[in-house]
Amino acid sequence: MSINLTDAAKYYQELPHQVEAWNWLQQTLSPEDLSVFADKYREAPKEETPQAQSFNPWSPFNYKITPHVTYGELTLSQESRRFTKQYQCDAALEICRFLEKARAAFGNKPIIITSGYRPPAINQSVGGAKTSEHLYSAPDVGAVDFYLEGIDIYQLQDWCDRTWLYSLGYGADRGFVHLGMREGKPRVRWNY
Repeated sequence: MSINLTDAAKYYQELPHQVEAWNWLQQTLSPEDLSVFADKYREAPKEETPQAQSFNPWSPFNYKITPHVTYGELTLSQESRRFTKQYQCDAALEICRFLEKARAAFGNKPIIITSGYRPPAINQSVGGAKTSEHLYSAPDVGAVDFYLEGIDIYQLQDWCDRTWLYSLGYGADRGFVHLGMREGKPRVRWNY
């Protein structure tokens, strides 16, 4: 049987179970063709699946950091707010994972982020603190102000207070909960 080895390499990449693909290849190709196939497979460009990609500063704004939070939601999809360091992405990922827990705890209501990453100039223009966690200024530092659509903000704030181990600003009176991390990840609570 004659087979295009480039097509075979593509077929192998697309099969959900590589054991099935390997069995098919062994039955279909001669030992010589199998060796050529292996070379073609290694040379073929590999498309990254969303699961294989890691969140980084250059990710597109529609990149889902977690199933229900995109990079654009943390940055208002503005280039001027794009992260510049990998540690900023790592801190955002940790915070977004907690947002998912909050969402699940309250019946999977949509997460609404009212403030995410604020570079220094933007932070200053909105009157943010000079050392705001929203600056994502060091490893393990970051913050979001958020609420869950249709959920009592005070109940959400109480739940976060009991569950979030790090920094929490009581902003329910202003319509949001501030969820953050500071260097060293201390447990900190304050009122706005």
